[in-house]
Amino acid sequence: MTTTSPQVALAAYAHRRRVFEDVMRESMRGGDDAAAVAEVIAAAATDPKPRYTAGSTAGRVSVLRRIAPARAFGKSVRKLNRMAG
Repeated sequence: MTTTSPQVALAAYAHRRRVFEDVMRESMRGGDDAAAVAEVIAAAATDPKPRYTAGSTAGRVSVLRRIAPARAFGKSVRKLNRMAG
């Protein structure tokens, strides 16, 4: 059995990798303010509340996850991340 090191990029995934890199680049460009995220991290570290969302995007996703049917939510996430299906 042959194994491939994780450092070796497989050609079969080249297109998916490029799409993922584009999605991440766009997300980072339009991301939430680092100071706002840091405030949430500091609050979460000192509070027993089980979940925190940092930034407006995370808050919207959290609400959508609670109110949208699982199938619709999954479809939305796949579309946002440019995934098939």
